[in-house]
This record gives sequence, structure tokens and C-alpha cells, in this order.
Amino acid sequence: MDFTPNIFIGSSREGQKIALQIAEEFEGFAQCRLWMEAFDFGASNYDNLIRQIALYDYAILIATADDVLESRKQVFHSVRDNVLFEFGLFAGGLGKSRAFYIIEEGTKIPSDLNGISLPSLPKRTSKKFPAALADIVSKIKAHILGKEHTFDLSFLPSTVLAYGYFSNFVERTVERLLEDKAEGKLFTLQNDSTFQIESLKFSILIPDDLSDDMFKKVSAKRLKDGWQKLKVDPKHVRDYDFSIDITKASEGLLHLVDIPFTLNALNLAIELYSTKEHLGKDARESLLEYREIRNFKRTLEYLVARSTLTRRVVSIEIVPI
Repeated sequence: MDFTPNIFIGSSREGQKIALQIAEEFEGFAQCRLWMEAFDFGASNYDNLIRQIALYDYAILIATADDVLESRKQVFHSVRDNVLFEFGLFAGGLGKSRAFYIIEEGTKIPSDLNGISLPSLPKRTSKKFPAALADIVSKIKAHILGKEHTFDLSFLPSTVLAYGYFSNFVERTVERLLEDKAEGKLFTLQNDSTFQIESLKFSILIPDDLSDDMFKKVSAKRLKDGWQKLKVDPKHVRDYDFSIDITKASEGLLHLVDIPFTLNALNLAIELYSTKEHLGKDARESLLEYREIRNFKRTLEYLVARSTLTRRVVSIEIVPI
């Protein structure tokens, strides 16, 4: 697994010990944050929860039998209502396959959840409890590993932006230049020298932070590394240019280098989501950046590997710029 998932763990105060045990079971596999560590000062619990959703890849809510509920003249053990509310919030925000509702044996669940397979724990006093808890965590780990190569739509647009960037620019560019290579077309550089493509390489550089305008990052990288612009006629669509590393041009290698301008939109989305009212970057924004940059890269890697045009041509790297 090439990434470390972030997991929110919620429980009642009575279930806090179980939450800590689950976090310990995930050590070395995931970064876990318990509910009591997640809330900021100066905001309501509801606002805090809304802000939490985009920070995490998964959520685990522990439904322990802490309350007694009378319903239709019957008495049941019931989970604290805030734990159930948080499960609904994360299931709606992250998707039902990324939110886990662990139920202590004998706990009443809403009828809407009937028929859904939910992980169940024996009573905390049962001798079977430790083994059952370890088994549930093992199954959640297997589920997470199984989702490593899927990319869900979320509050922030990294998956959609990566798909659009790949489909509208990367794949089209590679296809167009491979056609030029087959036709033996000559390219003219800024210094008026010409060369013919013998081999093609396309490097996508993803900045490790989004704090500056991508146009400025591209301009700075072009000057620092001596990149040159090359204009391509893509046939049937508008002209565009990109940067190339000319150090290998004499050997027939056309090395394209690109920093995706579309990441400007991702930066704006993060600022809007985090309701930014300050200069600089706080811990929440840094975590959002990390998750969305990583997801943008992983989505691109999947799309590149799936396409016969790009899989042997395009490489992707996160770099400091």
C-alpha cells in the first residue's frame, strides 16, 4: 500500500476504551484520530464534525449499549444518539463503503439499517471480546486494501480534476505526439534548431504543496531548469504549448514536463471548504492538501496505467517546487 489512510474513530465516553483499543490495532497501518482529539475551540460540535469529514479517508463509529430506550412498550439497550448521528454524517460524506458502524451485542439499531451487514462485538465483559475486536479490525484493513485502487467522489474535487486533466490533456498530447513520431515530423525549438522524435517521455510534476499559483510554479521551474516551450498542433482542437527538457533533444528524446494548472482549482476548493479567514496554512489545510494531492496522483497513476497510449510514456512524481 503506497499511502497511509486517515481514520476518524468516534464513540461515546463509555466506549472510549474500545476506541483506544481499535486505534492501537491500526498502529503501523493507518493514522487514527479519536473524536476527543478532533474538535477545535470556538465552534459548535456540529460545525466541528462538518469540518472533519474531508480530513479522513474512513470513519469508524462504535455503537456501545450505553443507554436504555423504551420503544413501542419494549425496553432496549441503545447507542448514544450522537454516535448514530456521526455515523450518518460520515456515511453520507465519505460514502457507505468508507464508514463502519461497530455494534456491541444487544444494541438496538434503526430499522433503516436492517439487512445491512454490520460488524458486531460481544459484550465488553465477554472473554471473546479481544479476539472479536482484532478480527473486526483485520477485516476493516482488508476492506481498505481492497479499495486502494478505487477513487471515490468526495467533498473536494481531486478525482474529477485528475480525470479531466488526463482525458483532456495528457492522453491527447501523447496520442498526438506519437502520430508525429510515426509521420517523422520535425519540431522547431526556440533556438530555431530542429529535431525528430525518436522516443517520447512525459513527466508530470505535482507540487508537494498548493500554496502558490501553478502559473508561478511553472514559470519558476522553467527558468530554473532551462525548459523550453514547444507548440503542438493537436488537430481538430485548439493549439497549446507545453514545456520540454531539451538536454536530450539531440538524441531524439522528446521529454515533456508539465505541472498541472488545474491544481489551482483544487487549492481554491480547499480554501473554500476550510472557510479560510487567515494568512498562512493551519493543520487542517495541510492535511486536506496532503490527502487531495495524494488522491490526485493516485487517480492519475491509475488512468495512466490503464491507457495503452500512456502506460510506458508517462511518469508522475510529487516534488517540492
